[in-house]
Amino acid sequence: MRLAVEGLTKQYGPQLALKEVTFTLEGPGVYGYLGPNGAGKSTTFKIITGYLRPTRGTVRFNQWSLSTRLRTIQRHIGYLPEHNPLYLDLYVREYLLFRGQLYGLRGRPLRLRIEEVIEQVGLSPEAHKLIGALSRGYRQRVGLASALLHDPPLLILDEPTSGLDPNQVIEIRELIRQLGKTHLVIFSSHILAEVQAIADQVLILHQGQLVLHAPLAEIEKHLGQQEFWVETPPGQTLNWDFLSGQAEVIPEGPTLWRIRTQAPDDLRPLIYQASVTQGVPLLRLEKRRLPLEEVFQRLTHPTPTGA
Repeated sequence: MRLAVEGLTKQYGPQLALKEVTFTLEGPGVYGYLGPNGAGKSTTFKIITGYLRPTRGTVRFNQWSLSTRLRTIQRHIGYLPEHNPLYLDLYVREYLLFRGQLYGLRGRPLRLRIEEVIEQVGLSPEAHKLIGALSRGYRQRVGLASALLHDPPLLILDEPTSGLDPNQVIEIRELIRQLGKTHLVIFSSHILAEVQAIADQVLILHQGQLVLHAPLAEIEKHLGQQEFWVETPPGQTLNWDFLSGQAEVIPEGPTLWRIRTQAPDDLRPLIYQASVTQGVPLLRLEKRRLPLEEVFQRLTHPTPTGA
C-alpha cells in the first residue's frame, strides 16, 4: 500500500489553502496528520478522496493516479469526514445496509459484514436504534463502521474521536492501532497526546505547507535539536569540557543537567565514556523525547526573530 502526494496545491480565489504539499505514506501503518485550524488538513483529505480537485499537484494510490482512476481509488478508500454525514431517520443496520449496497456489496456477505463492523467499532449496544436517537459519540461510531464496511486498504479519518467520552476514546484509539497493522491509516486529531500514543509517523501542516514529516521517534533530529538528561550523585559532578561547542550544558539542579545540542549524533556514549574516565557514576542518562505538543508549538508558533 502506497499513497503518494506530490506538489498538492489548492487555491480558492486569492486564498491559498494548500501550497506544494508532498509526502509518501507506506502501509500498513498509522500516520497522524496535524495542523492548527485552517491549516489545510480537511482540504487535503477531500482532495485525496476525490471530493475536491486540486489546483495543481498529483495523488497516486498504489499504481493508480487520481486524475485517471478516480473511481478505482475511491473503492479502496474508507473515509470518515470531520462532519460525519448520516441519515438520522434510518436505523443503524438499515443505514449500513444502504452504504454497503453503494459499495457493491449484496446479500448474506453484506449482512455478515455489517455485524462484523458493528462489533468492531463497539456499536452493538445501540445497533437497534435510529441514528437520530444516538449520542454524538455513537453517531461517530456509525460513521467509522461505514468507512470500514467494504474493508478498504486506505483509511482516512478526520477527527475520528470527536465527541467521544474518555472510555470511548481509548477504545477507538486501540481500534485504530489494530487497523494500522493491516491498513494504511491517516487520521487528524487535535488531541496531540492521542496522536503520540498511536501514530507511527507524524505530518504537521502549517498555513497550507508541510513543515514536518517524520517518525515519532526521530522528531528531534528533524527539528535539528536534541536534549539529554544527566544526573550524578550528590557532591560529584562531571567536567563538561569533553563536549563540543555545539552542546549547551544547562544546570537543572545541584546534580542534574540538561544537555542541548544541534548535532545529530547521540551524545550518550560520549557522556558515559567521560563518566568512566572521570570516575563519576551516573544516576541518570537519558535522551529527552520532546512531547508532541512542544514540537507542534515550535513549528506552528515559531519564536519571532530577536525574541
